Amino acid sequence: MNRNKITFPKKHIYWLLIGTSLISLILACNLPGGQQITAEQPNSVDAAVQQTLVAQTVAAAQGQQAPAGQDPAQAPPINTNTATPSPIFTETPTLTPSITFTPTSDVPMVSVSVDTNCRIGPGKIYKRVGALLVGEQTEVIARDPSNQYWYVRNPDKPGEFCWLWGQYATTTGNTGSLPVFTPPPTPTFTPTPTPAFGISISFNQVESCVGWNIEFKLTNTGEVMWKSFSTTVTDNDTAVTVNSQNDKFEEWNGCLAGSSYEDLDPGDTGYAVGGMFNNNPAGHDLDASVKVCTEDGLGGTCITKTLNFTP
Repeated sequence: MNRNKITFPKKHIYWLLIGTSLISLILACNLPGGQQITAEQPNSVDAAVQQTLVAQTVAAAQGQQAPAGQDPAQAPPINTNTATPSPIFTETPTLTPSITFTPTSDVPMVSVSVDTNCRIGPGKIYKRVGALLVGEQTEVIARDPSNQYWYVRNPDKPGEFCWLWGQYATTTGNTGSLPVFTPPPTPTFTPTPTPAFGISISFNQVESCVGWNIEFKLTNTGEVMWKSFSTTVTDNDTAVTVNSQNDKFEEWNGCLAGSSYEDLDPGDTGYAVGGMFNNNPAGHDLDASVKVCTEDGLGGTCITKTLNFTP
């Protein structure tokens, strides 16, 4: 509902205050029991009336009216100050750079910082079948149970595989899901034993001194010492057989003795001269039997070799 604003001219306000004061005095004289108004009461009433009139006047001057039922004197003071609005800052959004992901291959690969052999098994005891060199890489297929070797494609033989030591290896890709391969059995090497008694015997030449001697070349291939020998040579063309025996392994040059070994140690090479033929056996079919023994005089352990040759 609209309410009309009451506006009092300033000169009427003055007379209104005086009239209100007179009415208050007359009513005070008629209070029951001869109640007297103290000096403080008129002042209190006047002050209240004045505050009311002042509040109404100020409100009228400002184009405002006190709310209905509210004592104008109780109205909150009017703020005549004009507040300066605080500036509103707009935050500039910060652009987050986009992250570029470099795709990686899921295929595990391996390279090395030092040239590394590739073998048929995880260890030096296995045969070498290839090598991964610095700057090369190859695909990893599996690993060994100890995580020290990689089972890879052989860099030197396409289609084949080998074991690579991981000491100098660097892998890329997904190696966590690689299977574990059981290495092949450790190879068993059977060394070729050196025979304790070994001798190599061959025809060397025909020596001429008054008659003709057959000279044999002997090399000790065993581990024991030879100290004596004997020979038996048969000329099948003439059916003649000659024999010899000696405790020295001497080489002859015609009728003169050359180098000589008292004993034939392992690895040594000496000579044995057979019996003398009266006829030159050159070009004839000869059979020979040469025996060497570990003691002088054909004692100890002996080995006999037979030969057939044509000088």
